[in-house]
Amino acid sequence: MKHARYTASGRRAKTGLALAVVLGLTFGHAAPLHADDDDETKTRNFDETRDILRDRVQKGEIKSLAELRHIVLSKVPGDIVSTSVDQEYGVTVYDFRVLNSVNRLIEVEVDAASGMILEIENDE
Repeated sequence: MKHARYTASGRRAKTGLALAVVLGLTFGHAAPLHADDDDETKTRNFDETRDILRDRVQKGEIKSLAELRHIVLSKVPGDIVSTSVDQEYGVTVYDFRVLNSVNRLIEVEVDAASGMILEIENDE
């Protein structure tokens, strides 16, 4: 019985991880949320962040996620496995995690306004 419980727990963890990856790929442009926020607050923050980013793209203040993904993949070929966005010193910065052809995870920071790559980590 103990083994079955362990397996179910492991399956739940894997399902949760898979869901996180799918949501990250689908909605990866949302700002990070705090663990102590309730679900309603998280949803509201996500929706507000998404709407703000969409408005800024339409105004031409920042590049679209599609443009930024293209820039990243032209510099670091592979599969983007997660995306997040943050404000750093008043600059909107997207963080992309790219799994390259040798299964190394590369982190790429991109200025959302200019499309300039600010930093590439784990690229050896």
